[in-house]
Amino acid sequence: MKAGLFRHGRLTRTSTMPLGDVAAIGAFVASDRPEVVVVGSVASPDPAFANALHAWAPVVEVNGASEGPIRSAYRTRDTLGVDRWANAVAASLLFPGRPTLAISLGTCLTYDLVSADGEHLGGIISPGFRMRARAMGEFTARLMVVDPPDTPALLGTDTEACLASGTHHGLLAELAHTISGFRHKQPGLAVVLTGGDALRFARALESGIFAHPFLTLLGLHALSLPARLASGTSSGPGR
Repeated sequence: MKAGLFRHGRLTRTSTMPLGDVAAIGAFVASDRPEVVVVGSVASPDPAFANALHAWAPVVEVNGASEGPIRSAYRTRDTLGVDRWANAVAASLLFPGRPTLAISLGTCLTYDLVSADGEHLGGIISPGFRMRARAMGEFTARLMVVDPPDTPALLGTDTEACLASGTHHGLLAELAHTISGFRHKQPGLAVVLTGGDALRFARALESGIFAHPFLTLLGLHALSLPARLASGTSSGPGR
């Protein structure tokens, strides 16, 4: 679980903590009493955790169907993960007037494309880095689960090295192919990577690929503004 503190529209502090850890959240906000707590989660809601958040400040929940500063052509907004929607929004705000591709390298690998005029066009979902490594170990009789180094050799000379190469270079090839395809369709495309494996692959890809570890937090903050204005918990985008 990631948390971020925004002050006058700027992200000033962040923390990573166990999911639903009320004590950790309390320690994080103790010295900076927030005006509002913004929650965006793809997991099932925990009533006890939600009640604890209400003790500190009014709570605004955002999801994949929340109103945002860009439009969306996604046909099933009720199934759109709030993380994907937040990443699409944040990438578009970072590069106004340009088409953007937000790529999150987490449990799953997600791509979300936004046009230059600010419309979320859709995306792609595929297995993430560690999911690929685990699948080969768990769905075969004799292969093992590996944790590949940052830059494994392309040619493996033993089974573990072959698995490491396939996991790393297979995902790298997918990224390069997908980015190239979207750049062909959207000239001037800005590409932003986020998630736990973003830096690993941003370094391996060509120049012009940006990595932003807090892209989702930026997007959640932007998505919360309409609800905060409606509820009176914000006077404008600078809060």
